[in-house]
Parts: sequence; C-alpha cells; structure tokens
Amino acid sequence: MNRTAFITILALGSAASLEAQATLILPDKPLPPAHARMQGAAYVLRDTLFAVTSAAARLQRDFRTTSDASLLSRARDVAAACASAERNIATPRSVLGETPADTRLREREKQRLAGAYEKLAVATGTCVREFQALTKPGQGEAIRGYGNRHASNVVAEIRRYQSALDGYFRAMNIPNRPRGAPENPLAG
Repeated sequence: MNRTAFITILALGSAASLEAQATLILPDKPLPPAHARMQGAAYVLRDTLFAVTSAAARLQRDFRTTSDASLLSRARDVAAACASAERNIATPRSVLGETPADTRLREREKQRLAGAYEKLAVATGTCVREFQALTKPGQGEAIRGYGNRHASNVVAEIRRYQSALDGYFRAMNIPNRPRGAPENPLAG
C-alpha cells in the first residue's frame, strides 16, 4: 500500500514538471522589411553608443588617482567614441523617416524618437568638441576637474535616447533585446 501511494504521488508530482517541458516556444515572427531595417540601424547605433558609455565609465572610474597621461588617453577615447557615434546617427535617423507609422501612438513615438536623434546628435557633437579640447598636452588637471561633468552630460542624453527607442520599438512591435542576447534563447 505504501509503495503504491508513493509511486502515485511521485507520478502526479512529476507530471507538472513534464508539462512545462512540453511547452512549445516558437521563434519570433519575421519583421516587415522597414521594421527590420530600423532594428538593424538602431542596433548598430546602440553598439556605438555602448563604446561612448564605456569610455566615459573608464574616465570616471578612477580619475582621482590616475596619472595625467592616462587621463589624456581616456579623454581621447571618449572623443573618438563620441565622433563615431555622431557619424552613426545619420543612418537610423534616415531609416526612421522612411518607416511608416499607421496609428497616433506610433506617430507620436516616431516623433519622440526623431527628437531624441536630434538631441543625441547635438550631445555627441558637443562631446567631441569638449573632449578634443581637453586632449591637448597639459590638460590632465582640466580633465580631472571637468571631464566627468562633460561625460555625464552625453551619457544622460544616451539614456534619454534609449528610453525613446524603447518606446518606439514597443509601439511598433519590434523586439528590442539587450546587447549580446540571442534572438530567442528558448527557441531552438
């Protein structure tokens, strides 16, 4: 009797876990061509902006104790990353203009993202000018004093852009995955 009850309880308990394994996870539906172009262009810009935030984080990490030469090198890195981002803004901005928006929500998010591109272009341009001015020899103390403030301005604008991009992708039903995440980790 005990053996039969034990086997019955074991079978009922494992049925729930087997049911979870039987769930079918399908891959994402293919995107319309305009949405796929927008996603691809936005992902390229996202990766470029990741270089800007990384360079700014390296500058901010230990600015109090690092040498002036290291600060100059890090300021050059920030200037180069901002210049690269400034060049890469044009592609997603033009693709956004070509993407149709068929509802008021989509049109509003499209306009919000277009504004975010404009502000991001200004912020990256300012970043390039400020950090190129700080990369001249003997500017180590100026970087130590003002570099973090300049870097935090562009990083804050990047965060606002990312928020606008997330809203646009949600409105357009475009998947927006974190950097490095596979298309669908459960679909195989």
